[in-house]
Amino acid sequence: MPMRRLIILMCTFLGLTLLGMHAVPALLPLFVEIWSLSNTEAGWIAGIPYLTYLIGVSFIGITDRIDARRMLILGALVNVAGYGGMGFADGFWSAMFFRTLQGLGFAWTHLPGVKAISDRVPGENKGRATSIYVSSFAVCSSFSLLLAAETKDAFGWEWAFVLPACTNLAAAGLIFFLLPPAVPEGKTDGDTPAPVQWRIIPDFRAMLGNKPALGYIFGAFAHHFELLGVRAWTVAFLTWVVAMRPDIPDGFNVPLVATLLILIGVPTSMAGGEFGHRMGYARAALLVMSASALAAVFVGFSAAWSLWLLVGLVLMHNCFVLADSGVLNGGAVNASDPAQRGNTVAVYGVAAAAGGLIGPVLFGAILDHTGGGQSAGSWGWAFASLGLVVLAGAIMVALLSWRPVDRAG
Repeated sequence: MPMRRLIILMCTFLGLTLLGMHAVPALLPLFVEIWSLSNTEAGWIAGIPYLTYLIGVSFIGITDRIDARRMLILGALVNVAGYGGMGFADGFWSAMFFRTLQGLGFAWTHLPGVKAISDRVPGENKGRATSIYVSSFAVCSSFSLLLAAETKDAFGWEWAFVLPACTNLAAAGLIFFLLPPAVPEGKTDGDTPAPVQWRIIPDFRAMLGNKPALGYIFGAFAHHFELLGVRAWTVAFLTWVVAMRPDIPDGFNVPLVATLLILIGVPTSMAGGEFGHRMGYARAALLVMSASALAAVFVGFSAAWSLWLLVGLVLMHNCFVLADSGVLNGGAVNASDPAQRGNTVAVYGVAAAAGGLIGPVLFGAILDHTGGGQSAGSWGWAFASLGLVVLAGAIMVALLSWRPVDRAG
């Protein structure tokens, strides 16, 4: 399959699987109200998919031995159950259960797509192709936020989850009928089959010796800690800002603005991936992660400052929060051993999942312990925690992944 057609197919698949991704963050203020949740409990509902994602993504290493196409189909079908069931949730624990299924579905649809592309694209184009795929994540997922809000208003919040269950079923069909099978890279017809247990249980020992790849993996933890913390709490933050500030215009549509904030990160994500391809992935990651960290430290506190400064910092933060996504993915793929690329993607996913779980929960806990999110200082400390973590991730990328080719540009 030509590279362009492959990328279009995989981005379409990703889009269909992600149409419910931000439904919970979009409806989080509603769930806090109707289920009487604390901010910490709300953070758990937002973040729990990344615990099962962490478990599920660790098995992506089997795509070094079997076609990633199979995992993509399985993941989409698990999403059907996760999103469909969420429409019947009636409180904290039932929501937690169906959100865990969504985590597994996400684990087996998002990053296995990177491996599916890598197995089908030759040479140095692997990093560029996977960067485009990963950068499309924001486009695909952003509409889930607005779609959930509009569906809730028109049909009830339950239908905001039934709809993505249907689109995931369509995504499974796309891969089954349109993506041709491929032999995993690094596997040959003469390979001796491994014992069954080693074909299932992940073994990351060989991959963990790859120091440059490890730098990007530490970066992935920090990036997803920040990204998912922001995504989980943006609607709640903007809702509070609108209620607190009389200078916000009437009719301010929070879900629409939150969607646009995600979308403005798309060009910076694609530009970051291309900059990394041309100028060195480690250099690009250090620059954009540092810029994102700087904005995060101040954005929450700016709710009490001038409106224009608040708007500027929110825009800056959302521009840079996605810029390192394509850079880190492309860098990890290029730094990986072809025979261990599936395991590299798996460890990358484990790190991303750990960050995605801890970020929203810690954000909510900080809100609870600094006044319950009822002051700019409370939101400021929560956002600042994201900035400090992503800055630490940028330092790890520089220490472990910056090779002579990066210094030379």
